[in-house]
Amino acid sequence: MSEGNNLKEYLTEIGASKVGFADVDGLASEFTDLPNGISIVLKIPKRAMKYVEEEDYESYWSCFHSQIDKLTEISLKGEKYIKNLGYNAFALTMDRNECDMKKLLSILPYKTIATKSGMGWIGRSALFVTPEYGSAVALGGILTDMPLELGVPITDSQCDDCENCQNACPVDAINPQKWNDRLNREDIIDIETCREYIVDQYKNGLGCTKCMCECKLTKKYLGVE
Repeated sequence: MSEGNNLKEYLTEIGASKVGFADVDGLASEFTDLPNGISIVLKIPKRAMKYVEEEDYESYWSCFHSQIDKLTEISLKGEKYIKNLGYNAFALTMDRNECDMKKLLSILPYKTIATKSGMGWIGRSALFVTPEYGSAVALGGILTDMPLELGVPITDSQCDDCENCQNACPVDAINPQKWNDRLNREDIIDIETCREYIVDQYKNGLGCTKCMCECKLTKKYLGVE
């Protein structure tokens, strides 16, 4: 078994739901010496989605943040594993992958690594969508110079004609078109309107996960048809 396959097996054993490898050469100016990206996908537990249905957002956010903590642990262990093999690595944990909260954008978006690894696509709502879990996922990443068998990027949405997330948006922030790699995020979603609504909801102990919950593949994962 190759070192890459061993790494993927290791990350899965310690909790990752899916792992993929991507060419991210030149996408993060601060990490030009680490051209390969490792995308780590962690499914959001079904019980967390049940909390949303019950509008128990306190429990939902507690569960969600525990998944982020788990992603951090997996990413840091992955970084150590790679370094022990003699390669360089940098785990893109939340505190390292600084996020501009006004733009909801990080140094290197986890979604970029994930789509380039071929594990899913960007849906109408600008959320990352997987065939297995819909958009009920949390993402992490590692940058490395370790040679890896890179995945085939998914450059177009595979949501077909589904408009569930668009119709569910309470502030009509989702524009009526499907994403592809020739569009900017601003072309498919009014990020300022989305951000303002999310922040306002969060301040009031609530949340907005409607685009995630109404995704048909999320529903399939939850057993709701």
